[in-house]
Amino acid sequence: MVAPKNATVPAPGTGFTPGQKNTALQSHVAFFDRDDDGIIWPSDTFIGMREVKFNLFWTIVAVLVIHIGFSYAAWGSWIPDPFFRLKINRMHRASELPCAKHGSDSESYTTTGEFDENRFDTVFNMYSKPPHEQLSFTEGVRMIHGNMNPFDPFGWFAAAFEWWATYYLIWPEDGYMKKSDVRAVYNGSIFYHISGREPKY
Repeated sequence: MVAPKNATVPAPGTGFTPGQKNTALQSHVAFFDRDDDGIIWPSDTFIGMREVKFNLFWTIVAVLVIHIGFSYAAWGSWIPDPFFRLKINRMHRASELPCAKHGSDSESYTTTGEFDENRFDTVFNMYSKPPHEQLSFTEGVRMIHGNMNPFDPFGWFAAAFEWWATYYLIWPEDGYMKKSDVRAVYNGSIFYHISGREPKY
């Protein structure tokens, strides 16, 4: 098993092992680790975002937001990484610094990066219309507002950016994102579906 033992320690090894019990967050970010060394460079994210059909402008924005916002916490050193790289085995870090698991989010990832199906269902039940199997952009904005923690500007921004990026990635023709598609974003499987790349797991 390559999931971290708790939220304060890194996951074993590189943080993602094909065929093993990886967390949803590890599987989500592993798509961008092109050489499977457990380290995601800004160039890896750039290529990955283009593979999932983000245009050049939003790809650059995503690379800047992700690597500038998350690198310090996900690198695991008091000395910042000058290349703004991310380590997969530290992407779940949330207790000391804002990282991939940040404040003001939906809490569908646990502090160790596992997918919390019950919390995910609760969010859909709270903010979508019956039968709670799809979510509009406006309902998602209400969800972000409802999840806002006080005095958490980084979390507010990160939650809004992630919601917009999820909607842009799925881009539903009828304006409603299917619950199954949103779940596929959390575990990363939608990236392989859109890019046509062979899944790592």
